[in-house]
Amino acid sequence: MNLIPIGYVRRNEGASRHEPVNIVIDKDYSEGLRGLEEFSHLFIIYYMHLSSLKSLTRECNGKNIGIFSTRSPNRPNPIGISVVELLNIKENTLTVKGINAYNGTPVLDIKPYDDWDSINNPKIPSWYRSCQKYF
Repeated sequence: MNLIPIGYVRRNEGASRHEPVNIVIDKDYSEGLRGLEEFSHLFIIYYMHLSSLKSLTRECNGKNIGIFSTRSPNRPNPIGISVVELLNIKENTLTVKGINAYNGTPVLDIKPYDDWDSINNPKIPSWYRSCQKYF
């Protein structure tokens, strides 16, 4: 398997996930952005390059949780995905809000968010929200 980054995240130091962030796409792939400006939200798929897997389980409030039940970046294949709001596209730079990735994070792909991906009232376990800070 050979994944090639198409760009990277450019984020100011200390910016929260609710502040605008730039995604800079390699100019070789900029034609692929055509039509994207018509969508309000996107999936950004990225490689969590700073992660390291230490264990397949985590402890949270006395409950043993498997890594695949978390959003932890420390996984066997550290692939991240965020649904972002698209604010602007200028040349090969997307300005988005809502990505949970560090400055310099390699971007692997972009996909439009559409009604196919929308789920009303998903089931989320009661322990999940209180344990997110541990993951």
